[in-house]
Amino acid sequence: MIGNVLRRHLSHVGTGRFRQSEAGARGVRVAAEYAARFLAAFSLTGANVLGGLSPFAVGFIAASASASGSVVALTGGVLGYILFGPFLWSVKYIAVALLVCTASVVFRDTEFGRGAWFMPVSAFVITACIGLIAISDTVWTAAAAILALTDAILAGGCAYFYKIALSPWSGRWGFEHRAEVTHTISVLILFSTLLISLAGVRIFSIVSVGRSLAVMAVFFAAFKGGVGMGAAVGVCIGLSMDAAFGAPPIFGTAYGVAGLVSGMFSGRSRFTFALAFILVDAALALLFTGFTGSIALVYEVFIASVVFMLLPQTILSRLSVLFPSPPGGGGALKAREYTKNRVEQASAAFREIHNSVKSASVTRRNDNDIAAVFDRAADSVCRKCKRAAVCWQREYQSTLDVMNNISPKMLERGRIEAGDFPDWFTESCSSLGSFANAVNLELRELLYRRQLRNRLSRNLGAVCSQYSDISSILKGISTELGNGIGFEPELETKLRKYLQSLGHQAEAAVFRDRRDRLHAEIAGAGISSLRRDDDYLEKLSTVLGVRLCAPSGVFAPDKLTLLEAEPLAVTVGISCMKRRGNPVSGDRGAYFKTDDGTLYVMLSDGMGAGEEAARSSAAATKILERLLCSGVAPETAMRMLSDVMLLKNEDDTDCTAVDLICLNLFSGEMNMFKYGAAPSYLKRSGAVKRISGTSLAAGLGAPHDPPDKIRADVGADSVAVIVSDGVLGGGDDKWLTDIIESFDGEHPKDLSKEIVEAAAKNEFPEDDMTAIAIHVTLRK
Repeated sequence: MIGNVLRRHLSHVGTGRFRQSEAGARGVRVAAEYAARFLAAFSLTGANVLGGLSPFAVGFIAASASASGSVVALTGGVLGYILFGPFLWSVKYIAVALLVCTASVVFRDTEFGRGAWFMPVSAFVITACIGLIAISDTVWTAAAAILALTDAILAGGCAYFYKIALSPWSGRWGFEHRAEVTHTISVLILFSTLLISLAGVRIFSIVSVGRSLAVMAVFFAAFKGGVGMGAAVGVCIGLSMDAAFGAPPIFGTAYGVAGLVSGMFSGRSRFTFALAFILVDAALALLFTGFTGSIALVYEVFIASVVFMLLPQTILSRLSVLFPSPPGGGGALKAREYTKNRVEQASAAFREIHNSVKSASVTRRNDNDIAAVFDRAADSVCRKCKRAAVCWQREYQSTLDVMNNISPKMLERGRIEAGDFPDWFTESCSSLGSFANAVNLELRELLYRRQLRNRLSRNLGAVCSQYSDISSILKGISTELGNGIGFEPELETKLRKYLQSLGHQAEAAVFRDRRDRLHAEIAGAGISSLRRDDDYLEKLSTVLGVRLCAPSGVFAPDKLTLLEAEPLAVTVGISCMKRRGNPVSGDRGAYFKTDDGTLYVMLSDGMGAGEEAARSSAAATKILERLLCSGVAPETAMRMLSDVMLLKNEDDTDCTAVDLICLNLFSGEMNMFKYGAAPSYLKRSGAVKRISGTSLAAGLGAPHDPPDKIRADVGADSVAVIVSDGVLGGGDDKWLTDIIESFDGEHPKDLSKEIVEAAAKNEFPEDDMTAIAIHVTLRK
């Protein structure tokens, strides 16, 4: 107990010390932040441009995130303005700084005061008002007014960008989404203005400290950011140095060109990179001979190169965070790989379930031995009989012969009768009637058990097949996630540049699906104006190098989805006639096209006619359509449909004949699948071919029975026809082939209508009739 008390005491002491050390560290961080803010505001007061404008400290004060931070920055700014300029100049900027700090503190807790634009606008308005008051006592000129307005714009602009640059300190930003590039630019602006204040500090009256630091910044930017970042940083910092001295854009040109050229060597060694930078600047210094600062440029570049070569690699690596990173893509690829692995695991799990169910064995009594029927009947009737010992022990062989002799008649008839027994057995058995009734009862139970086991076995096989198919589907999805989609970055760049040339700031994505079909998606506010051009599809097709088309049924006002156009086009015609006296047809036809360029045409014929047949065929069509639209392979989808119908078919009446045609509109490959369906017909080059199958209707066969599959290649002017069995009626089909052969290819709807009307004339419709005609042509 004493130990527990001691441990609790020590734990409280340790926790207290930890909290004290954490509070001390937090105090050090706060003190360092305040010191940095004080020094930054103090330094920015020495940054003068355009002959005396120094609004940068005012912008820094306005960008402070807290009241205490504003006061600390104000203190540094006031001290700097007092030390670095004449009296009236100092009074003007001190007044502006005091008013800006007051606005920041007073309105900080208001809703509009927390807005991103409040302090930049406040800095602009206050600086403009004070500036106009300051020039009111002098001669009012347009130049003075423009300088006052420029002073205000610089104050407001710096307040806006400084706040973004200081966001890692404050932890708050006026935007919901921080752009990395915007943040880098803001940091560059803050750094450039700080360098202006140091530009006048010289060593040996030649080398400028501010310009030396500026050259180092260009070194780092070009080495870590490459050509674009090196040139951008060089021009920006160089122009700020030019503005500090009121000189022509010498440093902007020198730093920008050096950053551009040396950025080409950013992937090389430090020595190669520094040598390229020095040589370019030396050449430019010779070009600018006679201008102020040309000699100093050579010394400053040399000093910066020495520092650059001596800096440890760890410092260079940490400086990389200041530059925007290249667009990411690894996260998306890893997420897709993660999803692929999860889908593979699910596929393996369903495969394991399939194997487990398939290999399961059920221990059962042997009901195939008919002797068990007589044994159970004897147990219930003969056990109480006085002759039990005689019949089933002493004369067991004679009794057994009697049972064997009457078994065939019993199984054929489904029951046993008293007359089936021999006379001597009838005379000796005093309970023959009860024994016969017991045998019949046991026989019925045996037959019921057999029927139940057969149905359970069939259903178990169907369920087992479903697990196998689900495993195959998931495996296919996993494969597609792994390598089924190909990105087209070059085409995507071309499309984006084309949209920019039209003035549309839209996002573009270009990729190929698992069948290598090109997809293009454009999203943005300018989509409606793009659609107004009647030739926009042709122009976009020229950009991407393939003929494009817009998928039917897909429209969004701010999004445009385009697909590579198929070389083949299809027209489908459907005609039907109900059975006499029925309000609905038991046939159901449908067709649709998927994004991969495959046309699916299906016809299901429910058993019988009327509402039951209509429900059965409608369910079959809907299931098959959903499976195909989700990307399931046609043969797998047909097998799954058959297994589902098998599970539903309790009395062998809920079955459906199914026809499915799959036509690849790019290659012309056609696959026909059939479950107990009527013959189909294919016309190519003027000849009509009859295509039939041998499988049973979906829901009648064994589990996982494959459908009939017929493959054919079709081209322009080919015609395919599928019909329900009511059209043929079991008779000769020459009349049907003649109609198809004479079809001129204009309107497939007319062909399907002619087939149904001819069938009705041949035999009055005692069954539902449906005909679907498919005409293949070249896309115009």
